[in-house]
Amino acid sequence: MQKKALIVDSDFFFVEFLSELLTKRGYQVIKAYDGKEGIGKLEDFTVDILFADLVLPKIDGKQLFQFIRKKYNSRYFPIIALSGIMIENLGSLNEIGADYFIAKGPTDKLKVKLNDFLTEIETQRFSPPTEKKILAPGNIYPRRDAVELVKSLQFHQAVIECAAVGIIIVDNDTRIINANPALLEIVGKSLVDVINCPVIKLFDERSRAKLTNGLELVAQQFNLEKVSFLTTFHSRVMNTLISPIRLTENVVGWVIVIEPVSQDSRGT
Repeated sequence: MQKKALIVDSDFFFVEFLSELLTKRGYQVIKAYDGKEGIGKLEDFTVDILFADLVLPKIDGKQLFQFIRKKYNSRYFPIIALSGIMIENLGSLNEIGADYFIAKGPTDKLKVKLNDFLTEIETQRFSPPTEKKILAPGNIYPRRDAVELVKSLQFHQAVIECAAVGIIIVDNDTRIINANPALLEIVGKSLVDVINCPVIKLFDERSRAKLTNGLELVAQQFNLEKVSFLTTFHSRVMNTLISPIRLTENVVGWVIVIEPVSQDSRGT
């Protein structure tokens, strides 16, 4: 049976480069261009190997790997993080969740490195390596701008994760692409349960119409910054606020904040 490889990378040309290499090695290649699309492909296909960048739109590589580990923990296949900022993540390899780490570099050298790597893992039974190390096509050193990018991404994710209120990031198709620990505690679910799930499924039947109307209102009315309504999660009354995410005047998603309501304000 032909093996399947999933590539998740926002760089079209790199996806084509890696796809050609894998096709020549006999793989059926499945392509995705952001982390959310990658999760969708995993729901549609059983893959034998996965390559993904660390910096991805919507759901980043680290979140993607963590999702795979938790949801498909009984399905063992090599997970390869392949990124242009791999060296800058050297100190946090254990936190990323991949089995192998390959730094992007000149494609001629990278092609040789990837073919050698694939030959090695194809000729032996897969077992996650005990030592986390980076395979690099030649000498690659940390770059100041890339280090700053990594720090910036980590900071913004930390802000969401440390917030005392529940936060949901919703894509323009109303599926969830991020949720913080406070939100997961409120709804009583794990991140695996909510990622790529339609946001409406988090709410009870009585609140779903309010949620849908709120999403539509802030998307359609440019001057409307937010709408709010009361809902209940596990007998706890909560205030839900919906705000649009706008890029160049287009709504590309929503931020939903869920916070407890004080006894005095429930009637407002």
